Amino acid sequence: MRPLNPELTFNEPIFDAHVHLVDTDALDTLVQVGKDFGVKEWLLICHSLGAKKYAKEEYPGCFTFAKYLPGVMRFVDGIEPILKEIATLHEEGYQVAKMQSAPVMRGRASADPEALRMDDDEMARMFDALKDEEIPFLLHLSDPDTYYATKYTDSSIYTSKERDLEEMEGVLKRHSSLNIQLAHFAAQPEIPRLDNLARWFDTYSNFIIDTSSARWVSRELSKNPKKAREFLVKYQDRIVFGTDCVAWRPQRDYYAGRYLALRLLLESSVENRPLPFPDADTVDSGGTFINGLHLPIGVLEKIYWKNAKDFYAEFI
Repeated sequence: MRPLNPELTFNEPIFDAHVHLVDTDALDTLVQVGKDFGVKEWLLICHSLGAKKYAKEEYPGCFTFAKYLPGVMRFVDGIEPILKEIATLHEEGYQVAKMQSAPVMRGRASADPEALRMDDDEMARMFDALKDEEIPFLLHLSDPDTYYATKYTDSSIYTSKERDLEEMEGVLKRHSSLNIQLAHFAAQPEIPRLDNLARWFDTYSNFIIDTSSARWVSRELSKNPKKAREFLVKYQDRIVFGTDCVAWRPQRDYYAGRYLALRLLLESSVENRPLPFPDADTVDSGGTFINGLHLPIGVLEKIYWKNAKDFYAEFI
């Protein structure tokens, strides 16, 4: 790894367990930038089979492949098309299933808030299929507190974040034999929510969380670095590094900003460092600043590499 920033001192391999592939030209840029920041392997969420084929041929051994299942599908077409996607997952060369089912997907489908809850009987058919096929599941089900205050205000479609977190916990409780990666710090990087996330960790053993998105997680954990550091050290075996970079445009600054932000957060001791890219949630309120957690090297080794490799070892 080139020394892109003197405050980045970790020099071992990194596994980015949450990136998306849309455009193959952009993937080339993502891989180049990722390698500059020490990334050796990725969990790649593919939005088309053709893009996946390109990634496998051009970068052999670099990716664990996740099949993208759009969450709007379950509201529009029901569960049957999802079951068909799961049935062909292995033969298409995927190891993981990923569903983006944040509230915005309900909005796109104009679905009732209680329609096809992820923890209800009908959706259990999907989880049973994943278990039968031995496919781990990466789930995005909730969003930042800021979104609920600004974007999710139509009560005919959206409810509260507490309701959505209850649904997510229902998945953990009901499907305890399935390996689950909860995206975006399980939607709870906000400092007041860490106690609830700790309760989940202490109660359910079947899930890990990733550090994506770089913007959201860096912003929230930096608000109380002492408590955030204590949390990451305590639950160091249950957290994996992930950026949520989306390979859809070949712009180096887009990827570099996200890798830099998370690495500064996790391994440095910077104080009040401006986020290296715009944060739409704070652009009108002073911006977002990073306060580094300066995690111990042993913790970084787990979060950056070991935890993801261990969690997905039997599937790759």
